[in-house]
Amino acid sequence: MKIRVFTSFSGYDSQCLALTRLAATYRDFDYELVGWSEIDKYAIQAHNALFPQWADRNYGDISKIDWSEVPNFDLLTYSSPCQDFSQAGLQRGGEKGSRTRSSLLWECERAIRDKRPKYLVMENVAALVSQKFIRLFNAWQLELESYGYRNFAKVLNAKDYGVPQNRERIFMVSVLDEQARYEFPDPMPLPLRLKDVLEPKVDERYYMSEKALEGLNRRHQGDDFCYHPDEREHSKTITTEDGAGTNLANYIKEPIVLGWSRSSNDKGEVIKRHPVQVANCVTAGKRDNTQNYVVEPRCHVVAKLDIPGKHESCCRVHGIDGIAPTQNCCEGGGLETKIMEPSYRIRKLTERECFRLMDVPEEYIDRIQAAGISRSQQYKMAGNSIVVACLYYIFDKMFTNTDIKELTLF
Repeated sequence: MKIRVFTSFSGYDSQCLALTRLAATYRDFDYELVGWSEIDKYAIQAHNALFPQWADRNYGDISKIDWSEVPNFDLLTYSSPCQDFSQAGLQRGGEKGSRTRSSLLWECERAIRDKRPKYLVMENVAALVSQKFIRLFNAWQLELESYGYRNFAKVLNAKDYGVPQNRERIFMVSVLDEQARYEFPDPMPLPLRLKDVLEPKVDERYYMSEKALEGLNRRHQGDDFCYHPDEREHSKTITTEDGAGTNLANYIKEPIVLGWSRSSNDKGEVIKRHPVQVANCVTAGKRDNTQNYVVEPRCHVVAKLDIPGKHESCCRVHGIDGIAPTQNCCEGGGLETKIMEPSYRIRKLTERECFRLMDVPEEYIDRIQAAGISRSQQYKMAGNSIVVACLYYIFDKMFTNTDIKELTLF
């Protein structure tokens, strides 16, 4: 089986990394990248470093592609810009004709209509299926259905597929067959934690200075996010909104540990955020379809930086025994994910660690870093990409699962 693939909004092409892994797993599976679409010069540089054999197949700006000049393909992947859907962005939306970056989603319409590939795989931030943007998402699904596609959509979290990063994304598989069936891969136990991806020794430039830590203490003295490396708390209880207590003795081992509790309504909208003393980053979940919430431990948050005007996810410091937060493109400025080592020194994750949290194999990280791409751009492209493991298991179900094999082209 050999499939022809076109990846749009390619980045360094996690899609091809996942397909390469699939080809290495199954001897009867192979693929060819007949074309890709990317305009960011650093992402192009990284793509060419990873897949030099296809360097001459970049069609550039997706809005300017003449699809009649593109070879036919069986699979189209599209992960249009998420900034205008993301909670960390301005949420300007992606309505057709709105000229936002996220509205580039609709440029895929021409490719799908003209080339009619058998399979489509979409990835974007989970906010795309929130109440604010669900009408747009449904409109896109109806557009695909009008071309004869059947759609299967689900929010997947990277931590459920072997990667210690708490990263939720909406994926949609579309098949040009109204009788098609597809089931997303089941979640699996996570044996890894953030500490398992850390480099044993990193350069001093990644660490916060003592002066910066002193400033952090001064800014937050007396509030819930003061950084106290010498304090010890071994047993605390927090009370959730339904009155149930959660004992934290099993979580808190050394310093006071702090995080955010987020409460959501039945539509998935965050209705309240408040700080709590808890070792793991906590999220609130619905129970019995009521407005009561229970706290679910996620990742080990140990402090919060004071960065005025920045989304709260940019300001947290995480412990190495937890799960990494969602990687974002951050674009430098000291906003990269921070971690606290057992010595209580705080540092940024390195670029290599960020790529590891996107499940990029070591040899491909080496190629990106040997290409001479700046550190800030490496952080950005890692945050903008797709976790390889999620794609791998999606493709595995698409192209090797016996339940749907009868629907393939081959």
